[in-house]
Amino acid sequence: MSRIGLLLFCAVAGVGCTSQSTSAPVTAATLTTPTTTPTTTTMAAATTTTLAPTTTAALVPTYVFPFTGRNVSYGTRHAGYAAIDVFGCGANVIAPTSGTVTQVRTTDPWEPAINDPATRGGHYVTMLGDDSVRYYFAHLVAISTTVGAIVAAGDSLGIMGQTGDARATECHTHFGISWPCPTVEWQVRRGEIWPPKYLDAWRQGTQLSPANEVSAALASNPNACADAANAKSAANA
Repeated sequence: MSRIGLLLFCAVAGVGCTSQSTSAPVTAATLTTPTTTPTTTTMAAATTTTLAPTTTAALVPTYVFPFTGRNVSYGTRHAGYAAIDVFGCGANVIAPTSGTVTQVRTTDPWEPAINDPATRGGHYVTMLGDDSVRYYFAHLVAISTTVGAIVAAGDSLGIMGQTGDARATECHTHFGISWPCPTVEWQVRRGEIWPPKYLDAWRQGTQLSPANEVSAALASNPNACADAANAKSAANA
């Protein structure tokens, strides 16, 4: 008997004929139940959102004011070249940013009668920041780091003092900003750009980097390191 004939027979005879029609709804309901799609989408979105800010923040250098423990002062100019003298005897000298200590001198060879420019800094520390900028601190009375030390912003470098030609003047720290040179020298190391605006910014907590200005200064004087290496007593620096 055909399906249509069977249905007509069941309707006329009043006989229950539901066994062939119950399986279709049950099967359809089972196949359309979603379980995994919402969970997968939420996790992917969360992962993308948290990774991006972390990666970006790691690329931003941190700068701090490099003198603590004393109320220090400084002017806007230095005689002869771009650098600055910071006054506040006994102040702690700290790393202005993260980097590596590249030079340390713990002896004081300066002699007033000779006044060799290579020895005027007395006890000093230089560091190469992770921003590729060289920072120079001279006339220290004590040094608390070593060559090759990896420092973070705020790590101790030494204490402001009166070594080198500062013996003939007021206790202070000479602060210079420049680019690194491949050989020992003093002419570039002592300072190539004016530091006051960077000190002012760091003192206020503003993240102002000298890297661009240092790069521009180097581009305008590409032979500076070679000239400095040939200067009088450069090897004594």
